[in-house]
Amino acid sequence: MKTVIFLGPKGTYSHQAAIQQFSHIDTIKYEPASTIPECFSQLEQNPDISYAAVPLENSTNGQVVFSYDLLRDRMLDDSCIIKDHQIIPPLEVVGEQYVSITHCLISPKPDLGVKDVSNYNLVRVFSHPQVWGQVSQYMTNLKKNCPNTKFETIDTSSTSGAVLKAIDYQSKEESDNETLNLAIAGETAAHLYDAHIVENAINDRLGNTTRFLILKKLTDKEYPPQPPNVSKMHVNLLMFTLELDDPGSLVDVLNVLKEYSLNMSSISSRPYNSGKNDRKWQYIFYIEYDSDPENPKMATFYKEINEKCVKWCLWGSFPRNERYYQ
Repeated sequence: MKTVIFLGPKGTYSHQAAIQQFSHIDTIKYEPASTIPECFSQLEQNPDISYAAVPLENSTNGQVVFSYDLLRDRMLDDSCIIKDHQIIPPLEVVGEQYVSITHCLISPKPDLGVKDVSNYNLVRVFSHPQVWGQVSQYMTNLKKNCPNTKFETIDTSSTSGAVLKAIDYQSKEESDNETLNLAIAGETAAHLYDAHIVENAINDRLGNTTRFLILKKLTDKEYPPQPPNVSKMHVNLLMFTLELDDPGSLVDVLNVLKEYSLNMSSISSRPYNSGKNDRKWQYIFYIEYDSDPENPKMATFYKEINEKCVKWCLWGSFPRNERYYQ
């Protein structure tokens, strides 16, 4: 029996990502964590945890900066193994999942319609911080339709946790007919905790999707069987740093991809402070590119990357999930 940890509690989109990745394996146990950093630390330190499912980016809101920075911090940790300029991290990315994010307005109270919200003086709405940017127009319209109602938006560590918070607050205010507690989360969370959907599919944009990475310990040489919906093409996640104030250094790295006919699917950066010089502003770059895992030229490709970078880290080469193309 192997265990995959995800951002909990149960019923979150992270839980759904873990299920999508491992549902074809009968011997997988699902374990919730309270934060994304806990997912990383538990995978690294707890021998009973074999895999982690962590959010990386959203098609509407962009980067999940917690995850990007946790990868950054591990790459730059002095305890990592270094081979020439290459950093060998403690974890490896072995898969990806894409979860369709369909938000619902959820109430602990049964038989509550969206028009009934205006009957309350105070309405608290709980959700994960990432959600607000995905339902901003909906929330604006809801407030406009309830001009005499005061709204409070409260951050929670997960969308599923938002449902639990709304239920807990409402139970404490059972005799208060002036206050209503709501949550914005997925349909799975509503059903899991016996809450009630006031309005479904409240996303401002259709097709909103979150991409998740699946990680394992580098020391675990056993790779999990991949789910059926993956392509033969692999995607690679590479991070690197460059010499400060060296004109054209980033272009030099990108030209290596062009030389080897590798399609770059994404590029981004995050600041970091090494503490080893007077420069407070330095950047680490993240690129992803497609490759054929049987391409014999990849070994020489990484030799050239090694020559162009101060430090670099290949977090994994893993099958591209076919949901990427949908």
